Amino acid sequence: MSDHDFSKEFFAAYHAAVFGALGEDAPKINAKVGSLLANAWLKRLSALPEGSAEFKRALEAWMSGPFRFADISELTFKDGGATLYVKGCDICNGNEILRSGGGKGSCPISQFLKSAMGKGLKKSVELTGSEKPGPVGECYLHYKMD
Repeated sequence: MSDHDFSKEFFAAYHAAVFGALGEDAPKINAKVGSLLANAWLKRLSALPEGSAEFKRALEAWMSGPFRFADISELTFKDGGATLYVKGCDICNGNEILRSGGGKGSCPISQFLKSAMGKGLKKSVELTGSEKPGPVGECYLHYKMD
């Protein structure tokens, strides 16, 4: 194991290179990557979270520790839905590199959370949209749950 973390610049460049290489297959692979990440996270848990409060605690602990991809990752549940607020996202910077080269961005986090909530909370989950109110790396991902 290395004694250093990846730099934000390395991670952004790597994300852009991988998803750029996937070309037209990127959206399909993005969904698969999200699902695989959700499975990996759920396997780390000693038991499935019981309810949204426990799910939130477990997810935020992972996203602020070993799976830190952003400076801030906060999950809220409200009115049959969920919102993930992200700020300082390394993946978004990689997507900017893709877009500057004429490509499209891919966010495996959006698919990760959809899959994790579906499997972990045993609900039907739909990604209903995203908002990007601030600088690159800041967004809100919105989900509907049944």
